[in-house]
Amino acid sequence: MTLTTRTGPADRTGTAEPSGETAPWEGRPLTDHWDTVRALVRDAHPRQAGPAPGDGDPAGADPAGFAPDGELPALDGPLRGYLAAAGTRVTRLPDHRGVRWQLFDHCAAAGSRTAQPDTALLLVARAVQHTRRTGRRIALLAPSSGNLASTLRDALLRAHRYGLAHPDQVRVIALVPAAARHKVADSPLARHPELRRRNPLVVHHGAEPGAVHELAAAYCRAHARALRTGTGTALWYVRDPVEHRAAAALRAFVERDALGAAPAAGRVHAQTADTGSAALGHRAGSALAADGAADAAGPRPLLVQQPRTCGLALHLLTGSCSREGAPRYRYDAARRLHHQAAGSPDPHFPRTAHHPEEVVEPAFFTRAPGTAPEVSALLRAHGGTGIVVSRYECLARYPSLRALLAPAGVALPADPARLADWSLVMALTGALNAAERGLPAGPEVVVHRTAAHGAADRAPVPGALARYADSADELHAVLTGALDDRGRSR
Repeated sequence: MTLTTRTGPADRTGTAEPSGETAPWEGRPLTDHWDTVRALVRDAHPRQAGPAPGDGDPAGADPAGFAPDGELPALDGPLRGYLAAAGTRVTRLPDHRGVRWQLFDHCAAAGSRTAQPDTALLLVARAVQHTRRTGRRIALLAPSSGNLASTLRDALLRAHRYGLAHPDQVRVIALVPAAARHKVADSPLARHPELRRRNPLVVHHGAEPGAVHELAAAYCRAHARALRTGTGTALWYVRDPVEHRAAAALRAFVERDALGAAPAAGRVHAQTADTGSAALGHRAGSALAADGAADAAGPRPLLVQQPRTCGLALHLLTGSCSREGAPRYRYDAARRLHHQAAGSPDPHFPRTAHHPEEVVEPAFFTRAPGTAPEVSALLRAHGGTGIVVSRYECLARYPSLRALLAPAGVALPADPARLADWSLVMALTGALNAAERGLPAGPEVVVHRTAAHGAADRAPVPGALARYADSADELHAVLTGALDDRGRSR
């Protein structure tokens, strides 16, 4: 790749960009646009609020479907301190092939945390508001691939630190696949016996990582009512939260404040994707940030996926998430690599891979997301597309990516084996592949960083301090111990 002179992003006033390097733009979108976030979450939940314990139990009410109402707390000093864990930095990267490149680092204020904390902060804040309104306890059952689990646990500790909630009032039960336990950072929630009992990290040994969602759903169907009756705690099963879309909507405000108006051809926004919710949220936010102005040049999503879980790309190209629509590969025994079959290779898929269905980053485990039709419609309407990258392609570009990111203050480890999260490497590889293959063209590309990456950044929760559940009954035993304060500490 050819790298040219690097300059900083345009300032907020849209004045001419000075030559040479300027300081990155930094902001705190959650606190800067808190009223907008509150409105987005409130509007998304008008019919999702379920009855809290003690609020009455209408006939036919389903405790498995409980969700608190969509209210978030008003912004005050303690909440502002709590939200300070979220921030975004925008840095100009070197130009490539005549295209301007920008990095949106959504982990900028998170230090050595493992992932973008915005969604987790909103989820816990909403639970806090529920306890304030009702006086009742709430527990979040959060199946995830590890990143959300880690950020939720951090958000809960911040809620304790800033006095938003007592440890008895809000609890987090994180349910992760065994292959992702290393993504959940060690903290006082694991080390302190009472906090560990109340907020267990639960590890599941399923054949597929996505089985954590199946286990959570089965548990809620079988045990949610008994759990609520026995412990007086409302159980909130967190699944594809709209808080994620609300947080992603703020990317449009960052774009407006940091970069100004988009070029006439629009900006390409490259991001790794599992369900595509962030792209949907960003598009919704662009209409708000435009403040009634024409939005024809809004974000053009480039969704980057891996071979094992490329349902969004497949649905866009074939109308189905089935892998029957993926290109065929031939095996090169001498090099132990798979190559796309001879002829015209599909530019949306890897030319070369270690395996046609390999996993690059285990955080992405959704094979057939329910959002696929909505995401496909978004991409078609706004000039976006999807691209699939292999680990082979990521490794081939790795030295160049380290050089590209270093001036932006992002230090990839020299040894890729020490990379704990591949999402940023995937996003950059996908964006560069797309640019070189003539996929969504544009004068400017924005790459989103949503996860930190160093294996040494934070130690994981030790296995001895986790709990394990491979059935709904085993999970019930864990949750009963976590929510019944007559139980013993572990």
